[in-house]
Amino acid sequence: MSSGGAPDINYDADFVYDYHTLRVGGLTFAAVIVFLSILLLAGNSIRRCGKSKPRATKEEE
Repeated sequence: MSSGGAPDINYDADFVYDYHTLRVGGLTFAAVIVFLSILLLAGNSIRRCGKSKPRATKEEE
């Protein structure tokens, strides 16, 4: 038994989760997705530079 308070790791187990790396990777992935979605949503208004859309008018005969 270790007295350092660290959890005992069974190296004979099939798989051991590294929760810290998993959490950091997930948060990084989420941050990139949020940033890209904001960039995508705001991209159209940035590209137009404040110009208004031309309105479609119906021509009467």
